[in-house]
Amino acid sequence: MYLFANSQWIDQIQPKEWQLFLNRASLLCVFVPLLGLAFFSDARLIKYWRKPMWNEFIYFPFIWTGFHRVKVSTFLMIALTINFALFMPLAFLNGWSYIREVMWLAVIFSLTNAFLEEMIWRGVLLSRFSELFGDRWAVLLTSVGFGLQHYSLGFSWAICLAFSIGGIFFGGVTIKSKSIGPSILWHMLLNMLMFLSGIIFL
Repeated sequence: MYLFANSQWIDQIQPKEWQLFLNRASLLCVFVPLLGLAFFSDARLIKYWRKPMWNEFIYFPFIWTGFHRVKVSTFLMIALTINFALFMPLAFLNGWSYIREVMWLAVIFSLTNAFLEEMIWRGVLLSRFSELFGDRWAVLLTSVGFGLQHYSLGFSWAICLAFSIGGIFFGGVTIKSKSIGPSILWHMLLNMLMFLSGIIFL
């Protein structure tokens, strides 16, 4: 349903701003059946729907093990700082007029996309897979799926691989903080930076 909506219906809609918004809103075609499945199976929809445990530790580079250990709150601040350092120079190259022109669209896109993608991948699917296969396999499976989903949006395999790697850290932050909140926040801000820098465009 998701792929059909994007390839047969949404691609025909004008203006492009609506096309972009509806493309992301079509993620409901994935989320609603998962919601129904959880309802009819009496399973808890999202086990990470709670206040984040910011003081839990995450390891770099492998979430559960690595040469560096930091609190989830510190890890998120470092990740956001790196994202800002990478994308803001590209945004400034586009100029202030471009940033002003697309700011509201960037906010709407980022909120819609981050919330729905995280509810699907780090919400429902990570919850189910962690119950079935354990946390580590759940993070790996949802991350691969997250990357492959972006291939259907026209991204190259290299970019999809980068999204899968990013998905590992989104999943790791969710598991370690026991909350989907940090990954939604990180995803939203990252999407906004990508939009303002022109990587996501109309």
